Amino acid sequence: MEFRFERNEGHSRGSLNAETRREATREIADGRMSQEQNQIYRRLIRWVLIVGAAIVIVGVNLYNFREHLFSTGLVAPGQASRDKAATIAEKWQFTQSGPVSAALALGDDGTVYAASEDGYLYALDAAGNLRWKFNAGPMQVAPVLGADDTIYVTNEEQSIFAVNHNGTQQWVAGGGPYADKRMGSFSAAIDQAYLYAPWRGLLRAVRLTYGTFAWPAGYGYQNGGSVIKLANGLIVYTGAGRLDAVDSTGRIQWQYPVMDPPLTVDMLTKNGGHIPVGNFLLDSPMAVGDDGTLYFCAVDSRLVALTSDGHFTWEFKTKTHSVNHAAPVIAADGTIYFASGDGTIYALFPNGRLKWASDAGGGPISAAPVLAQDGTIYAANGSGLFAVSAEGKLLVQAAVGGSVDSSPTIAPDGTVYVAGRAGRIVAFSGTHGGLLNSAWPKFQAGPGNSGRGR
Repeated sequence: MEFRFERNEGHSRGSLNAETRREATREIADGRMSQEQNQIYRRLIRWVLIVGAAIVIVGVNLYNFREHLFSTGLVAPGQASRDKAATIAEKWQFTQSGPVSAALALGDDGTVYAASEDGYLYALDAAGNLRWKFNAGPMQVAPVLGADDTIYVTNEEQSIFAVNHNGTQQWVAGGGPYADKRMGSFSAAIDQAYLYAPWRGLLRAVRLTYGTFAWPAGYGYQNGGSVIKLANGLIVYTGAGRLDAVDSTGRIQWQYPVMDPPLTVDMLTKNGGHIPVGNFLLDSPMAVGDDGTLYFCAVDSRLVALTSDGHFTWEFKTKTHSVNHAAPVIAADGTIYFASGDGTIYALFPNGRLKWASDAGGGPISAAPVLAQDGTIYAANGSGLFAVSAEGKLLVQAAVGGSVDSSPTIAPDGTVYVAGRAGRIVAFSGTHGGLLNSAWPKFQAGPGNSGRGR
C-alpha cells in the first residue's frame, strides 16, 4: 500500500511538472504572439499615417492647382460643382413642331415664332398654345420681325415670305428655277424699309412693302453667315470668302481682307466670268459692339475683332481646334462671350484678353448664348439649357430633349424659350430678369432678330 501510494504520488508530481511546463510554454508563446501583434499594429499605424499624410498633401496640391487655373482664367470658378446645379423650372412644352435649328424670335405681345425644318412657321402664345402655323417650306433661317409685327422667313429654296401677324401671307418673293436651292442658315437683317437677304447668289435689298428687289450687292455670299446693319448705315455681310460692307445703294465701301489684286475685267475673263472667292471664311454670324466693332468666329478656332471700317483689331485663338458656329454676344460692360465647338464658354475683355473659360459639359455648343438682365449667360447644347453667372459659375440647368442648335430668347418677365432638334419648344421660368440692355445681348441683337447695331 505504501509502495502504491508513493508511486501515485510520484506520478502526480510528474503530472504537475508537465502541466507547469505547458503553462510556461503557453505564456512564452503568448508573449511572442503579443510582440508580433504589437509589431503588426505599429506597422499598420505607420502606414495609415503615411497614407493620410499623402492624401492631405495631394489634396492641398490639387486645391492649389485648381485655384491656379481659376486665377489664370483657364477654368471658371464653380465648374467643379456642375453636377450639383439646381434645375430650371419648366413652365410648358410644345411638342407638335418638327426639328428647329434656327433661332427663335419673340414679338412685343409675347408671341414666340419658330421656323421649323418640317416646313412650318409656328406662332405660340405666352402660355404655349398654338396660335397658328404657316406653311412656308423647310426652313433653317431665323424669323425676322418688322416694326409692324410682320414676320419674314426664307425657306430652303430661297422663297422669301412676309407673313401677317394673324398667320396669313402678305407676299412672297424670290424662289424660282435659278435660286440657290440650299439656303442654309444665312441670317437676314431688317430696317424700316428693307429686308437684307440673299437670292440667286447675291445679297438683295427686298422692299418691305411689296417684296420687290431694290438692288443687289457684292460678289456672292457665304452659307451660314449673317447680315448686320451698323449704326453708320453700312450693311455688312459674309461675302464670298471675305467680309463685304455696302452702302444704302449696294455699292461696296470696304472688304476684309481687301481683294488683292483688285477685280478687273481680265480677271473675270480668266476666271470664266466668276468673281474669285477669297480664303477668309467665317464660322459664325456676327455681333457688333457699341463702338461699331465687329466680332465673329473665323476658321482655325479664332474670335476676330474688326473696326467698323474693316480694319483688323485683334484675334483670340482657343487652345483646342474646333468649329465655332455660335455667334458672339456682348455684355453691357463690353465683355464678349462666345460659345465654342469644344463645349466651352469663353469670356473676353474688350481688348481680347481672356477673362475666364468654363467647360459647359454636354458637348459642342452651336447656338448663340443669350444674356439676361443681371448678366447671367444662358446657353444650350446637347445636354439642354444651362445658366452661367457673369463670373463663369454654373447656376442652373435643365433638359430640353435632344440637341439644341436654336439660339434661345428671353421674355421681359425672365421666361427663357428654347427649341431643340427633337421638335420641342420649351419655356423655362428664368429668375434673372429680361434681356440685358447691351449692344448685342443675343443672336442678331434683339428679340426680333433685326441684326441692327445701335
